[in-house]
Amino acid sequence: MIEIHLKLSVGVVIPAYNEAPFIATVIGVARAVPEVDEVLVVDDGSSDRTAEAAAEAGARVVSHEKNRGKGAAMRTGCRSAQGDVLIYLDGDLQNITPEKIQCIIAPFREGVDLVKTRFERCGGRVTQLTARPMLGHFFPEIDEQFDQPLSGQIGIRKELMNELELETDMGVDLGLLIDAVEGGARVTEVSIGALEHDHRELKDLQGMALAVSRVILDRAARYHRVEEAIEELVETN
Repeated sequence: MIEIHLKLSVGVVIPAYNEAPFIATVIGVARAVPEVDEVLVVDDGSSDRTAEAAAEAGARVVSHEKNRGKGAAMRTGCRSAQGDVLIYLDGDLQNITPEKIQCIIAPFREGVDLVKTRFERCGGRVTQLTARPMLGHFFPEIDEQFDQPLSGQIGIRKELMNELELETDMGVDLGLLIDAVEGGARVTEVSIGALEHDHRELKDLQGMALAVSRVILDRAARYHRVEEAIEELVETN
């Protein structure tokens, strides 16, 4: 049997806020991937040299005048990027490789709509202490299917991205996942091995936990999961 692989138009989008020390490395790796047609950095109102460093590294840069949040930067990236498939990468990745990016791209050749990534470690503190317990109550199918539902390294078809609502804060990645699954999109999770970020301060993790909690509760109400969760708790007690 002859296998036919359609050419994918792939854009890498890097939402970035004060990532001048790391952004050139991520851009350089993305540009080295043969399947990638464009690398776009959305400078979300940085106060350092993020925009200049990104341009010098060969990326196309779109800038917000002020910091608007990761979700807003992702939306700007979707509107500005040319690819049919968009690969979103954090701007502070320290050991990203072309092979890891190719792992995110590969499932789209099989018709997948959204690709989440998992790493060779247990989920972070916000995942284990906030996201997983709440998902287990309200969206057990997502909790069971995805090891790291908060991962910010994703691939998504631009057509689907345009249909989804985006949170403006750090809850954006989980909101996308829940909405895509509930909307019947074809979603998968792939392993990309070890991945290192710049260290997050505790106050940043607290903000992320609040955003994640809000998103799960919002989606639980939207998809009528609150009543189901309460009924299940009553039945088990």
